[in-house]
Amino acid sequence: MNERILPLLLLPALAFSCADDGNENDDGAAGTLDSDTGTAMGESESGSDTDTPSATGNADSGDSDTGISAADESTGGVPVSGIPVLGDGTHDIDNVDVTVISSPEDGLNFPTDVEFKPGETLELWVSNREDFSIVIYTDAGLPGQLADKRQAGFDNGAHFLAKPAALAFNGDGTSFATAQQENEVTQPGDPADGGFMGPTLWSGDYDVFQGGHQSHLDMLHNSPLSSGIAWESENTYWVFDGTHGSLTRYMFNATHGLGGTDHTDGEIYRYADGELGYEHSVPSHVVVDGNYVYAADSGNGRIVRLDPTTAAEANAIIPNYDGCEMAYMNDAELITLVDGSALEAEMTTPSGIELHDGMLFVTDPIQGRVFAFDTDGTLLDWLDTGFPAGSLMGLAFDDDGNMWVADAVGNQVHRFSAPAR
Repeated sequence: MNERILPLLLLPALAFSCADDGNENDDGAAGTLDSDTGTAMGESESGSDTDTPSATGNADSGDSDTGISAADESTGGVPVSGIPVLGDGTHDIDNVDVTVISSPEDGLNFPTDVEFKPGETLELWVSNREDFSIVIYTDAGLPGQLADKRQAGFDNGAHFLAKPAALAFNGDGTSFATAQQENEVTQPGDPADGGFMGPTLWSGDYDVFQGGHQSHLDMLHNSPLSSGIAWESENTYWVFDGTHGSLTRYMFNATHGLGGTDHTDGEIYRYADGELGYEHSVPSHVVVDGNYVYAADSGNGRIVRLDPTTAAEANAIIPNYDGCEMAYMNDAELITLVDGSALEAEMTTPSGIELHDGMLFVTDPIQGRVFAFDTDGTLLDWLDTGFPAGSLMGLAFDDDGNMWVADAVGNQVHRFSAPAR
């Protein structure tokens, strides 16, 4: 492994205070389920290529150094040797350039996910599970890199950003959502069972976001132990629901605005109820591509693919804390795309998942491996990183094809690059 450590510049953590206590417990009556569930999916997350070096968390469609190193047109783009950013078929970390671009001194504390903000050049957002915060890097990986930690002052993010497992931006970076891996009471007046928890929608404005009540745009409450999240379109996101073992579609619709509490126009639809597993403290990331939702089923050692268009609306979900429309969506096609136990290099606990260059990249924090599959589940390549168990979490790609991975053990972010040729 060719490893470098970049010198970093660290901004002092910004101190924020809120005049409001931010209590969001405003139970409402259950709504009548008579609206369109919107099961026809939106556009793919794949972003369009640009001529600038702007890094985004969306999948790239063009060629890059992470792509196929010896592709043949007759194979439809399937690698005939290996993927350079994964060691080019050698599976050996010594054949990859690895750069440590961050450290605990930046405020990282059990980082679970990394995402590039769309429309900004190398602006990297990292979620921290242990202290309910997000660290924002500007000029990430460059000599002038700055780190800025955002953590709510009044409640330490205990409700709105409680144990964040994942984050996902919308298409233009104006907003993003987080999944909270929490099932305890987080504020006075919450139900004693800890069920008043779910995804939070935030302002993506660098100057507005502070990790607490005043910078959140909306929150819906039906998924304690949310372990992953992916953007579909507009204000609609998919959540890996650890408590219910499901993939749940959250439609925030019109937001209540900064610091509001009205959730009644939201819609929540639960798919594959009870069919997925849960692994404590391991995120189960999600990605959307066209009509399909892919998820790392960490508790069952597999990658699944959901087709929501095959589902039928069924009974209302109770309890309904938000007074919004909520329903089970039954009989959706859920397939095991990849069985980790059947692979040449075993995958026991998939966690991070990202679609890039038409391939699904998956981290396994227990095995210390990163895998690449085509969208039909065929294994294309893998890398044995040698990182300690529990390290590798969420991942993202920049526009140059470099792979960025959160390291929850080292409290770092690593950039994996194909060696210069």
